[in-house]
Amino acid sequence: MYDYIIIGGGSAGCVLANRLSADAGNKVLLLEAGPKDNNPMIHMPGGCAEVLKSDKLNWKFESTPQKHLGGARYEIPRGKTLGGSSSSNGMVYIRGHATDYDDWAAQGNNGWAFNDVLPYFKRFENQTRGADDFHGVGGELNVINAPSDNPLYDMFVNAGQEAGYRACDDFNGANQEGVGRFQATIKDGKRWSSAAAFLTPVLDRPNLTVICDAHVTRVVLDGNKAVAVEYLKKKKPQRADANKEIVISAGTIKSPHILQLSGIGDTEELKAAGIESKIHLPGVGKNLQEHLDVIMRFGISEPLAMNGIDRFPKNVKVAWDYFVHKKGVGACNNIEGGGFIRSSDDLDRPDVQLHFVPVNMTGLTEPLPPQHGVTLHACNLRPKSRGTIKAVSNDPMAKPDVDFNFCDNEDDWQIMIKCVRVLRNIMGAKAWNGIITEEIQPGTQFESDEDLRKVMGQTTETVYHPVGTCKMGNGDDAVVDAELKVIGVEGLRVADASIIPTLIGGNTNAPSMMIGDKCSDMMLGKSANG
Repeated sequence: MYDYIIIGGGSAGCVLANRLSADAGNKVLLLEAGPKDNNPMIHMPGGCAEVLKSDKLNWKFESTPQKHLGGARYEIPRGKTLGGSSSSNGMVYIRGHATDYDDWAAQGNNGWAFNDVLPYFKRFENQTRGADDFHGVGGELNVINAPSDNPLYDMFVNAGQEAGYRACDDFNGANQEGVGRFQATIKDGKRWSSAAAFLTPVLDRPNLTVICDAHVTRVVLDGNKAVAVEYLKKKKPQRADANKEIVISAGTIKSPHILQLSGIGDTEELKAAGIESKIHLPGVGKNLQEHLDVIMRFGISEPLAMNGIDRFPKNVKVAWDYFVHKKGVGACNNIEGGGFIRSSDDLDRPDVQLHFVPVNMTGLTEPLPPQHGVTLHACNLRPKSRGTIKAVSNDPMAKPDVDFNFCDNEDDWQIMIKCVRVLRNIMGAKAWNGIITEEIQPGTQFESDEDLRKVMGQTTETVYHPVGTCKMGNGDDAVVDAELKVIGVEGLRVADASIIPTLIGGNTNAPSMMIGDKCSDMMLGKSANG
């Protein structure tokens, strides 16, 4: 018997485990489907690709064919280890635009406006630049300036300014708009995941139990009250009971799936999957949103990119520099250039995010091409299209169907086409000093809107920011209320990116940690100021 059970040791779950177990009187259990985070490639900032290749550390979900993008299927990597996706992400520290949170509050979610959530971001942050109105010091999450000295980053920033965008030295400050260098969640040359920041330092607490390799099969209901969690450990069924609350923090794909397996969801969809419906909650698995990302690759005439570092003998040098000295390419997250821009002057905030990578790459887990080059990404920050997560059977080991329904809305199409033109404009700047040799992907032959629509499915991927499938709100499609309590169920909450009602303008790791932190205060009757 535990007071609190947390399902999922990811970005939000590790924060919850830390905060709930801070009171020695609370007996807390954290269940994680994956193994411990002891693989050395997890902690090497430049080792992301190796982690994503692992069947043990990555759920490796995949979307259904996207009907508006020529049947393209998208890989959906999700972390399956302590730290969750914060143990395999790009470590970019972004909170989103302030008005994103004000939008949440305007939708009826009291307590979630920017001024409400900012204290949580500041509380858990250790900003190496120092404290100010927007940043805190002394918190668990270390945030540093991008450490790489590759000159291609400066070229990108200068090119962005030449293309008409302002410079921005703090995307989490007073004004998000512009181009610049991202900050990263790295400490002493190591990835600073949610597990490293919040969980590892408190694992010796006697009132905190962490069980890894525990695949949750369902939440047990007694009437409309959540009373226990069933899970598989070494293929053997186990059960843990909770006398206060259960929190699902399994992420945007798994949290709704676990609810569905527990009989909580749309009654007709549950019956179709062979699951007995216990609580009719039609919003479960709906409202799926994701940042669809245009990817463009350009060749360069100078050997300034990272192409070749995955081959002998350069890969040996990378390993030596990192594991012996904690420096070099391995100590960097290598996604340090970026920006937030408006695709139209009449917008009140940026609607496109840029990511710049100093390497010609065909995919995160694919071998690097020998040709030196750069890769640019541009995504639609606030898509209007909505997708779904659906259980396909009552087998808890079966992966759910994930349909992003990308570009179902014509406005989304228009933004994606504008993204291509924005990137081409930046890459045509004089700031590149003539080193750009060619557009490798998609290629200059794809110029018209019609041509770009045809090729969009082959030159896009997601930014790995799925949200929304356990929507916070008070409408017919809501799954949790403003206190993250599952509607119609006693003793059960959801706390992770799945509760986000509308996708934020930026990366989702830091917001997920904030959600976990705020949820813990609501559970304990506290505030950000204690």
